[in-house]
Amino acid sequence: MVGANYERELRDILRSENWIVFRSAGSHVADLIALKPTTHMIIEVKSTQDDVYYTSLSKESKEQFDLLNGYANQGFNVYYYVRFKGRKNTWQRWKLPLKSYPVFKYEDKNKP
Repeated sequence: MVGANYERELRDILRSENWIVFRSAGSHVADLIALKPTTHMIIEVKSTQDDVYYTSLSKESKEQFDLLNGYANQGFNVYYYVRFKGRKNTWQRWKLPLKSYPVFKYEDKNKP
C-alpha cells in the first residue's frame, strides 16, 4: 500500500500543475497517465529510502521496462519518477528511452 500512497502523492502534485491524471491501480505497465492538451506522460512510480533505487531484476520488472522503453522508442513521453523518501518531498524523474536496465541515483540539484 505504501507504493500506492506515492502514486497518489505524485498524482496530486501533477493535478496541482493542471495535468489530468489517471491512476492505474495494480498496473503491470504504468502507474499514471498524465495529460495536457498538447502533451502527455506515461509514468512508472518507484520509491526508496536510500539515495539509489535499484530496479528489480525479476522477469516481470524487466518485461515492464522493455515495454515502457519500447513505447518511448515509438515517440511516447515515458518517465520513471522516483520518490526518495529519506529526503523531504524529493521526486526526481528520468525520461525513457534508456540504453540499459536502470539504476536511479539521487542527484543533489543544489551542488555546483
